[in-house]
Amino acid sequence: MTPTSISLTALLTRLPAATVVWTARGGGFTPPTRAVDPERVLAPVELDALTVPASVATPLPAQRAAETTPPAGTAPAVEPEPVVPVSPAPGVPSTPEPPLPTPISPAPSPGHPLPDVPLPDVPVPVSPAPAAPGLDDLPSAEAIGAEVSAELAAQAQPSPRRSAKGEWRGIVLVTGTDTEVGKTIVTAAVAAAAQASGLTVAVIKPGQTGINTGAPTDIDVITRLAAPDTTRTLAEYPEPMAPLAAATVAEMPPLELYEVVDAIRAEADKHDLVLVEGAGGLLVPMGVRPSGESWTVADLATTLGLSTIVVARAGLGTLNHTALTLEALARRGVPAGVVIGAWPAHPDLVHWANLSELVPHLVGALPEGAGSMDPGVFRRSAPGWLTPGLYGDLENWRVWAEESGDGHH
Repeated sequence: MTPTSISLTALLTRLPAATVVWTARGGGFTPPTRAVDPERVLAPVELDALTVPASVATPLPAQRAAETTPPAGTAPAVEPEPVVPVSPAPGVPSTPEPPLPTPISPAPSPGHPLPDVPLPDVPVPVSPAPAAPGLDDLPSAEAIGAEVSAELAAQAQPSPRRSAKGEWRGIVLVTGTDTEVGKTIVTAAVAAAAQASGLTVAVIKPGQTGINTGAPTDIDVITRLAAPDTTRTLAEYPEPMAPLAAATVAEMPPLELYEVVDAIRAEADKHDLVLVEGAGGLLVPMGVRPSGESWTVADLATTLGLSTIVVARAGLGTLNHTALTLEALARRGVPAGVVIGAWPAHPDLVHWANLSELVPHLVGALPEGAGSMDPGVFRRSAPGWLTPGLYGDLENWRVWAEESGDGHH
């Protein structure tokens, strides 16, 4: 078979897998007279041995136009990547002929891979490394320490806003999540801290019950510990019950809402701060309205538009009781803060867990047994138990926790 026109690309593509080798003679290719040894075909050879002289490979103009113009409806042919010609391998004869302008590399075949040909070493440009910062560019130890301290301070103070000094002014209601949670001692502490700040303070107890027990009344305790400028009890009942129930049992006149409101407003006109201590919890019936319906401490707060201190326990059950009280106040539009009435000297895990939940609402925490302190010690210590809004100086709960009880928690 002697082709008169060849497709050089197709020929070289099949060449590594062929069992015969075509050789160039004159103006065409002629087949050999015998088969080529496969071992010799697979032997490593240089790529120049597989290239075709330019005189043979260059097509005629008509042929070149036919090959470069694809038929209609077919994709154009993709020209193979050119390779750099290399010197012939030793032992393989070569004919000195001019090299091809764009030598063509044969495509690899799965059965006959091409031999590895070393590529010339080409230097790869490397971007210069950035200069290392000098000692003058590094932050100082003081700057790093200040940044760390600022971060710790931000984490240690969960409250999003610090209270202004003396933010709780005018008339302030003191209620609790239950009875015997420390309302009276907290009222005394706030009165002592406010007076230490130079304010005139009045404390009003609308309804005092249980006077037949012989125990000191709430106003007696507050007077002993804080000695406010003015103290008043509007009504007293013998039995230790809710004021309305105690009045009913004793067949005494119950507290009338607007009489209580007028008495509180009268003291507010003469004092910088008036503390009103409720009885029991927020919704305990205190007395009656002119209509005969009962009213509660919550009604007193909404009628006067009072800010409210909620005194809570530190131990088990306080989270639910505190949340219910705060929710009831929030529904009525009454702003409120929480004070722990008695923080134990040796707190357990439950106390620390409750503290972490209550901190966003806390405006103070009193130590257990504060009511039995010497009055002078109580008055000097009271500002340390309250935040600046209640005329105290407690600003960091983490520091307070480390200094309270067992500390180090």
